[in-house]
Amino acid sequence: MVKVFKKGVIGSMTVMLMLSGFLVACSSKDGGSSTATTSPSGSNTAAPSKEPEKPAKIRVTLWDRANAPEGQNLGNNPIIKYVIDETKKVGLDVEFVSLPRAQESEKLNVWMASGEAPDIILTYSMDTIFKYAEQGGLWELDSYLAKYPDLIKNNKAALDQVGMYKGKRYAIPALKANTYSGPNMKIRKDWLDALGMKNPTTNEELYQVLKAFKEKDPGNVGKDKVIPWALPAINQSMKAFYYGPMFGFGVNMDGPSNQFYAPDGNYKNGVFTSAVATPEGKAYYQWMNKVYKEGLISKEFVTDVSSQQFTQQVNSGVAGFVDSNDTPWNMNVATRKSVPTATWVSVEPFKRPDGTQVMNKVSDFSMLVAVPKSSKNPDAVMKYLNWMVQPKNLATVQSGIEGVNWKDDGGVKVQIDPELNKKTTWVSSAGDLAIVQQGGPALNKEQLLKSVALSLPDAKQREEYANSFVTYYDIFKKFGKPNTIIDSPRPVAQKTVAAIEKSLYEGVSKVIISTDFEKIYAEMLSAWERAGGKDYDKEITDAYKAMKK
Repeated sequence: MVKVFKKGVIGSMTVMLMLSGFLVACSSKDGGSSTATTSPSGSNTAAPSKEPEKPAKIRVTLWDRANAPEGQNLGNNPIIKYVIDETKKVGLDVEFVSLPRAQESEKLNVWMASGEAPDIILTYSMDTIFKYAEQGGLWELDSYLAKYPDLIKNNKAALDQVGMYKGKRYAIPALKANTYSGPNMKIRKDWLDALGMKNPTTNEELYQVLKAFKEKDPGNVGKDKVIPWALPAINQSMKAFYYGPMFGFGVNMDGPSNQFYAPDGNYKNGVFTSAVATPEGKAYYQWMNKVYKEGLISKEFVTDVSSQQFTQQVNSGVAGFVDSNDTPWNMNVATRKSVPTATWVSVEPFKRPDGTQVMNKVSDFSMLVAVPKSSKNPDAVMKYLNWMVQPKNLATVQSGIEGVNWKDDGGVKVQIDPELNKKTTWVSSAGDLAIVQQGGPALNKEQLLKSVALSLPDAKQREEYANSFVTYYDIFKKFGKPNTIIDSPRPVAQKTVAAIEKSLYEGVSKVIISTDFEKIYAEMLSAWERAGGKDYDKEITDAYKAMKK
């Protein structure tokens, strides 16, 4: 059963529908079948059948990204049906509760305050886990997790890093099997080639490239239609970011990460300062203000709260540069439906004033699974997660039905029907369904070629595909840095992080489009301070001192 909670019109918000599969396969002795036993008199008789136990009901959060293909929804998707049907066999009754991705924090707060939260809640923020744990709103999971060695073994690298609060476990982190991924810059190589230009290596070179895209229209889409840099509204559900250009100005990801999609700040001389309050951050936003005024990003980006406009710009072939979680190849697939010659390629991190190059990459863990105290079934939740780490179940929630969506070729999943997969595996393509593990290990070139043997019959296309991913992985291997982990109580962040992020979502947009940069930037900085920004930074500084960072 799927229950959908809505607030207003969700539109086509990029929805992350996160499925939580679970359950441990039962042996025959655990089922309800009759077995031969010895009666008190010594004769063998059939023991009376036991009344089957009522399945344990659990409600599982699913992030709704509003990305369901036409004719598909949570109620008729075959992978969701697989999870519901298979978990029933082991005594679990799963109901998925849809949560619009853009309303995650707001809705989660309402759920927790009202005691109506699903049995499984999801977040990427340890500060959120700390807050609810401190308030007594989450189950301690140590004793429940101890019963499930398969889950412990599969997720050990993630469990060793996060999920603890004051010495007790309150969250099960999903394992990130391939850490060579994260926000990355991509550019239209076919446009660069038409202009005789190369990949930009600095922010100034990017600016010159964007101007050339705007003025010379290398894609022949019409000068009034060209979007040199595609960027959606800056909010919690934005589908593209500005990590790369901001890194290029010297802003770092020295903090413990947050839900604001940009480099978070610099740690220098024993002090942490959030990006918004650094000289490098101010210089970046002033540059963005110039880029906006010159029409190098969409004039209407602030209103694109669902990333619908951004998606259309990429898919229709009018965009030239993006910074997002997408891979170049996946963007090629999307854009080539409109422009067959479109070629997106990776861009290495920009050289900064000090000559360094850096980018963020994911850690060994991803989303955090927690169980609210309102749940009556914390053990059933662990059974669900343990069910999901079983190889067949994990493969299904990640990639679809074996023999229908993919086949195994020496340990490599080979797509059978890519068009069918687009319609049926959207619930798992973003990694939201498999809440115990996101993705598998990075493939080498030989494995990459094998993985698309059926979906890309043309040898030249397969070679392009493999080379695209090899380059993509190599950039992360060479330049990527994961976030610092502060796995200790942060009471200030628990109180202020939501207000700080809200102030930045609002303030940054105003700064970029402002006609008086200095005035609006000062107002943004003041709003950040009122929200608790300086206290937030001091808490991180003190935590790093304790960690001897």
